[in-house]
Amino acid sequence: MTAAAVREPGRVEDILGQRRAPLVFGVLTGLLIGWLWGSLNPLPWVYDEAAYLLQAKIFAAGEWAAPGRPLPEFFEQIHVFVTPRLVPRYPPGHALLMVPGIWLGATALMPLLFSGLTGALVFGLARRLANPWVGLLTWLIWITAPEELYLRPSFMSQTSSTLVWLLAWTALARWQATGQRRMLVAVAMLGALAGLIRPVTAIAFLIPVGLVILKRVIAEREWRALLVAIAAALPVAAIGPGWSLATTGRAFPTPYSEYSRVYTPWNMPGFQVDTSPPLRPEIPAISRFRREWLPLHQSHRIERLPAILLERVRGIVMTVWGGPGGEGRAWRYLLVPMALLGLLGLPAPARVVGWCAGSIVLIMLSLASRPLWTVYYLEVFPWFALVTALGVWRVARWTASRAGREGRAAWLVGIGIVASFPGGVDRLIRARDQQVTVRLPHQELAQAIATIPGKAVVFVAAGPAHRPYESLVTNEPDLEGARVWVVHDRGDDNRRLIAVAAGRKAYRWDPGTGRLTGLATSP
Repeated sequence: MTAAAVREPGRVEDILGQRRAPLVFGVLTGLLIGWLWGSLNPLPWVYDEAAYLLQAKIFAAGEWAAPGRPLPEFFEQIHVFVTPRLVPRYPPGHALLMVPGIWLGATALMPLLFSGLTGALVFGLARRLANPWVGLLTWLIWITAPEELYLRPSFMSQTSSTLVWLLAWTALARWQATGQRRMLVAVAMLGALAGLIRPVTAIAFLIPVGLVILKRVIAEREWRALLVAIAAALPVAAIGPGWSLATTGRAFPTPYSEYSRVYTPWNMPGFQVDTSPPLRPEIPAISRFRREWLPLHQSHRIERLPAILLERVRGIVMTVWGGPGGEGRAWRYLLVPMALLGLLGLPAPARVVGWCAGSIVLIMLSLASRPLWTVYYLEVFPWFALVTALGVWRVARWTASRAGREGRAAWLVGIGIVASFPGGVDRLIRARDQQVTVRLPHQELAQAIATIPGKAVVFVAAGPAHRPYESLVTNEPDLEGARVWVVHDRGDDNRRLIAVAAGRKAYRWDPGTGRLTGLATSP
């Protein structure tokens, strides 16, 4: 926004009020996240991303699972079963939605589309609930939240679940306003889809929303409409047990919970640590993961719940309103009291979303987590941005009214946006640098692999420089068709895999030095 635009807030408001304005904000969101990501085929850097991308590739091949790996100890990938079949642990919803991008050869296409549509809805819904200026403020606050800038350029499932939540809230609001049964059906089907993407957070969504629906159904005796909505949602919900049955031979327990029992029994929700030994030997990455996170699980006790809740709230404050990585930006924290003001007189549809926000925070108290790891709440970040924008608008109106210039509220908001512009640009540049930094080891590995002629197997040496959350060892659904196998370096034991990988040249790559070294392929 330019200074000239600030002098003409009415003209800006007319532009923001146009029917196509949400589309513009959607395109801006997609372009921004694409710029942060840097590619239509970016490398996954954290093990969650790598597992989701692998799952999408398996689904794109028309299969629920891929063949298991020979000598699976070399191919172990966090969050993935490598034997007896290759099966990522995650529920299938997010990966299924990513399949069109895999078919088109642009792995980031669908997450970017999800972000673009989310940006359009964030602006459009806020504008509908309040006015165009609140819509603009909501979008700006949401898109510059540190956790959004950090995690939205990724294959993480929150990119799709946030969109599904926003669509469901939109349908719920329309059903409440018009009573259209198709809107209730849409809410039910979107709720089921949310369960296919992130089941635990879907529960946090469905409890408040279900109570709102049930209250009206009882009051108006709309039982037939409710039954129709449930019937429409059942086929969507059935995909989950069907996927589990097709991959493991049983609907329950699902691969998600079974993975913890097999690999990380200590990494489960609750307030007691399961000390059972894992059923498969730990790989170096899981060992590091356990050493880093097990103390957190051990301190996750019921008697500490008030302190844990306070830590989580502080983490949300830092990652919604703070600086990159949660570090301080003093002026940005001025938005926190604005958010508290925005809670006063909240529109009814926004109150429902607020209940969902509270529900997800409470449900996630059962899971041991670091305070700044607020990815679990990303679905309600748009709501945090909305209440903040409403508070800013309320202060602007009050200030203008006290000065006897009630029509100048938009003018004050425009000045604030212009004043914060340099800080916003700085945040974006820092976020882009952060994306480059976290993906650097993977980029170096990819560049080393690109120098290898023909088919090969690359043994990754997990030294001190290998961070526990980095997924350097990854799998491809078609093992024989893959040009390069990226596997764990097991020292002298490597000769067993070299014998299996007949015809492939062998190399060792050190993530600490970035050095690729050839290995003998014969005794």
